[in-house]
Amino acid sequence: MEQVGKSRIERAGGSTLPAGLRLCTLIALAALTAPASAQFGSTAKVTRPIPATNSLDATAAGSEVRVRDRIVAQTTDQLLLESAGTRVVSEGAAGSPFCVRLRGLACDQTAVMLGDVPISGPDTGSFDLSLLPLEAIEGFEVFRGGTPAWLNEGAIGGVLRFRPRKYEESEVGARLAGGSFGAWRANVFGAASSEKVSFFGTAGGAGARNDYPYIDDNATLFDPTDDVERRRQNADLLEGFGFANMRTETSESSHLDLVFLGLGRERGEPGLGATPALQARTKTTRLIGSASWLQEKDGSHPYRLQVLANYDYGRNRLSDALGELGRGGPRRTDDQTHTAFGRVAASVKAMPWLEITTIGAGRYQAYDPKNELSTAPEPASDRLTAAGTLETRFFGDVGKLGLELRSSVRLAWTRVAIREVPLVGGSRGESSKLLPTYRVAAAISPVEWLAFRGSVSSGFKLPSLLQLFGNRTNVEGNPDLVQERSVAYDGAVTLRGHREALSGYASVGAFLTHLDDAIRFRRTSASTFKAENIGGARNRGVELELRGGVTQHFLLQSEVTWTQAIDKANGNQLPVQPEWVAYFQPEAHSGTLSKWVSDISGFFQVAYVGRAYEDPANLVEISARTVLAAGLGALLFEGRLGLGFRADDLLDVRGQDLVGYPLPGRRYIGRVSYRHAW
Repeated sequence: MEQVGKSRIERAGGSTLPAGLRLCTLIALAALTAPASAQFGSTAKVTRPIPATNSLDATAAGSEVRVRDRIVAQTTDQLLLESAGTRVVSEGAAGSPFCVRLRGLACDQTAVMLGDVPISGPDTGSFDLSLLPLEAIEGFEVFRGGTPAWLNEGAIGGVLRFRPRKYEESEVGARLAGGSFGAWRANVFGAASSEKVSFFGTAGGAGARNDYPYIDDNATLFDPTDDVERRRQNADLLEGFGFANMRTETSESSHLDLVFLGLGRERGEPGLGATPALQARTKTTRLIGSASWLQEKDGSHPYRLQVLANYDYGRNRLSDALGELGRGGPRRTDDQTHTAFGRVAASVKAMPWLEITTIGAGRYQAYDPKNELSTAPEPASDRLTAAGTLETRFFGDVGKLGLELRSSVRLAWTRVAIREVPLVGGSRGESSKLLPTYRVAAAISPVEWLAFRGSVSSGFKLPSLLQLFGNRTNVEGNPDLVQERSVAYDGAVTLRGHREALSGYASVGAFLTHLDDAIRFRRTSASTFKAENIGGARNRGVELELRGGVTQHFLLQSEVTWTQAIDKANGNQLPVQPEWVAYFQPEAHSGTLSKWVSDISGFFQVAYVGRAYEDPANLVEISARTVLAAGLGALLFEGRLGLGFRADDLLDVRGQDLVGYPLPGRRYIGRVSYRHAW
């Protein structure tokens, strides 16, 4: 249990809380945060750590979630609930596309990264998070609003960064899970470590029937008299995945990281609940490979230098011979995307109180769509983006005050072009944009357990290729879109520390984001959407995040976010964004009971999503829901054998994030895992 507890609770070094503040730390789950440090970690350490909710940047609104070593099976959408300011939007059960909204902003306004590699950004569109298997992930970080320069892609909403899994010891293992509606998941993994080389690899598969019950309203939303319960059809899933991460020391001060992730998936496209598609199928392939060389040296002017290259391949094949999806008629498509990315980054401690970071990056993305049933060629397109970033970081102690000030500027140039002109319709040919963004942020810590932070930043979001040209199923293209721009303000108070058996943090913050030429999707038919510029929008809110523990046996984490996302043109609430989102989870661990029982744990979870609207006029309401979940786990035989069971949606609330796409109700999953280390 001691090892498990240490991985969940890391005490802020040496600080103590006055008695009046013990209650704040009692109601917090201990984060995996280390003392606030330089952009790269040990390049430039502050004299005294500033209390923060993340380990990368004390001036940023960030949360960290650990994935590895959880006994009870979890999914990415469930784990995202642990971070303040997040809202998961899903189309259905396991394998269905889902994404995350930060602070009421659209999914495609959040950049997604795998390590230091952006796999989506403000010029690529939203990323389907179901395509990243958790077996490949160590943990993830959620940065809301302006982000540290090292991760800054200029995104309006922020950054979701997944950290690739790695091990520092040799071991092998396997996991097998099974649950409701035919869901199953299995993988094997192995890790090996020597003096200069370490390796981790895993391979597995997953599947589900996803034939869960739902209420069919017969496309008469306001007339409940004709509602009938049906089972979801053509929502089955079958996938396989593989992941490998290898690190090799190239010298005493440098190493090379090689990462590969591959996934292949076939699933049904069930369509809307009221007008189901019974034969439409989708096959998806995703391959990501990256190489990163990093050198770090100490001395009078410590520095870090990174050179990184990445290739990302995506292929999506849709078979809809009966034209059940959208309004495009029968189709058999084969769409491919190729993305190449590279960057060079450096950080140097120029003075004992000054660190300078510079980054240069470039990305090329090509989109090549094909439709075998169409007589006209599809408009292929590509996008080229180049960006440079400069950040200065002033830090240190002034008397009893701990201070940190970051200022950065990023200049991006992007060009989008149609490489193949369609036989019918117009073409915009080629266009380019110059997109500067900035961020100024500061944190001050008057005592070891208290910090104040604030920032102002700008961002942009280019129309994605999906928004410009559509996907020939449920998204119609709009080549007249223009880019979004934003200015965001952010501030928070953070208390963090430990005293005797209590440890954790509490953070209360507020945010305000102004958007110009905001892009929002408007429903054009029962099953199709189209992106449009709506002029301006204003998002403001308050977020509370609490994490802490009493000894290593009792943990508590909670978050509450209030968001008011308003369309400035009409004063209505922006679609799909509820005002209130809340999460509460107490957790208990027994610790080591005997030689055979290493730990027995259990948790209870409450997740609330407030009322939202599906349409810009706020006429179609998405009902609020409260979802309860609980789980039990046991770690046996010195941690070698793990048994877990989880029950979700105990009250069978079901509900939906998008009108017409029902979510599964009450469901169960059990998992057995085995590992052997040496």
